[in-house]
Amino acid sequence: MRRQLIGDVTHELRTPLTAVKGYLEGLMDGVLPADPETYEQIHSEIDRLQRLVNDLQELSRVEAGAIQLNLAPVPPERLIERIQSTFGRQFEDKNIQLVTDVETGLPNLFVDKDRIIQVLTNLAGNALQYTPNGGKVSISVRREKSEILFAVKDTGIGISTEQLTFIFNRFYRTDKSRNRASGGSGIGLTIAKALVQAHQGKIWAESNGEGKGSTFSFLIPLPK
Repeated sequence: MRRQLIGDVTHELRTPLTAVKGYLEGLMDGVLPADPETYEQIHSEIDRLQRLVNDLQELSRVEAGAIQLNLAPVPPERLIERIQSTFGRQFEDKNIQLVTDVETGLPNLFVDKDRIIQVLTNLAGNALQYTPNGGKVSISVRREKSEILFAVKDTGIGISTEQLTFIFNRFYRTDKSRNRASGGSGIGLTIAKALVQAHQGKIWAESNGEGKGSTFSFLIPLPK
């Protein structure tokens, strides 16, 4: 398992490093123009490296069981408001309709707000990434007995039945080329699952197949 992890990490690091090296060599050789667009591409690849390093640090804490939770009462609607604030402009730029539906009168959760926002950010980001222009993403929150159910549904590329089995596995991608192009690390869903489980919750994915969209849901228990 350790050898596999090292191989996965090496592969993930090599891609942006190779890109940065190529851009720099192109500049040195005069093949690429020293203009803002070229520097923006280099900056983008460096950002990608930084995200990967951050994700790997988080993954190491997850796999060591060293996740620290700062629990406090949190209204569920505040979590969704944060996601709307974070992603609203990005959805508009891609002409994707973002719809939220939060059941009224929900009780407070007793959670680590930043960690649950991290989960929602990952799911909303994936929905944005894999939904084509003109699509729709819906985020809903409702009570299910003694739990709160969050669901992020999109009209994107969908997931095959075979892929659903592995979707939360470390470094697994349903679409490798598309994920790399967007800078995904392949471990965001692994981290999201660990964070939900640290709150004694559960997370899962559903899809009717490729091209038919997908729904990622998670349950967080209410305080007793």
